[in-house]
Amino acid sequence: MWFKNKEDEETLEEIEQRVKAEVEAEWQAEMLEQGYSLDENGELVDTRSYEQRRTQREARVKKWREENPEQAAANHLRIDNDRKYINAGIYYEPLSKDYLHNQSYQERLAKAEALNGCKFKDSPELNSKRWQKIDKVLYDKKAGFRNLCDGKIATMGRLNGFTTFTFIIQVPTCLFGLSSFFDGHAWTGILLPIFFSMFFIRKWLKPYDQFVFDRHLGLVKTPHNWWRRSFYIPPEDLECYDGGEIKSARGGGSRGTAKFRCMKTPKRFYLKTPEFICRFGGMSQECWASYIEFMDITIPINPQLHESIEHYYTIDKNALETGPFPEEMKKYIDPEDKQVNREHVW
Repeated sequence: MWFKNKEDEETLEEIEQRVKAEVEAEWQAEMLEQGYSLDENGELVDTRSYEQRRTQREARVKKWREENPEQAAANHLRIDNDRKYINAGIYYEPLSKDYLHNQSYQERLAKAEALNGCKFKDSPELNSKRWQKIDKVLYDKKAGFRNLCDGKIATMGRLNGFTTFTFIIQVPTCLFGLSSFFDGHAWTGILLPIFFSMFFIRKWLKPYDQFVFDRHLGLVKTPHNWWRRSFYIPPEDLECYDGGEIKSARGGGSRGTAKFRCMKTPKRFYLKTPEFICRFGGMSQECWASYIEFMDITIPINPQLHESIEHYYTIDKNALETGPFPEEMKKYIDPEDKQVNREHVW
């Protein structure tokens, strides 16, 4: 009887290296077919002519349009509308920005203290090898967040909040409710209504679990806590820390972790530094930096957010969906096309 030696078995690292080498070989062969060549070091070099690159680019665009006809039509309509706004002379027309705060950091800090009803105290620095501060500079404009923004405010959820608690309630009520239903117990009439009511309660509680980045006010409103109310803080005093990846048990997947820490603590409501756990998956550097950039009134809003602004204009809701669309932002949108009709949105 033949037994396989332990030394003959591939380790996980060897399998990963083998698969990686196979993928790289396939990719290299595909590049060579497209006209690339290898230099003396075995590295790929783009030796294609201008005509080859143009032909291949047109073929990719044509293929994408055939596979995504609706998105292609929407992009074509957006380009036609932009051309219409340029010809009408409104695309580059400057608009009043008097709704922006135009205040210094010290003025906004004093405004936050007035809104909170108490003074701030400095929070201690986080001394941890695991938690690393995330850079606030956005290096790639196209890598930031693209939704949950109406032009006036941008929202960002947290994990350990009220909506998470509704999920925790739903799991046992669903399991015990179904078990009682099949067993014919009277508990079904109590547990299942609780399960379905959580959907409506979650929608009602969701605004209380959000960070609200208010560009016009120049302040960030923190989520509510279980026993403490939310407060306003300048974005300069809000930091995001990356906690690395946490792997699931028994060979499961992994997810990123992050948390927010306030570098100013309200004296009246908090005995320790306020911290909030980030949503599932953590927070990328680009996403965090794009929220901070959104609060910078010296530059226009990232064009990546224009479609989000148009969405909330269409449904006539703010980003929290607790009130109407901001009046100040309506002048940037064409009422018929429901599309941003200016080059820059402030």
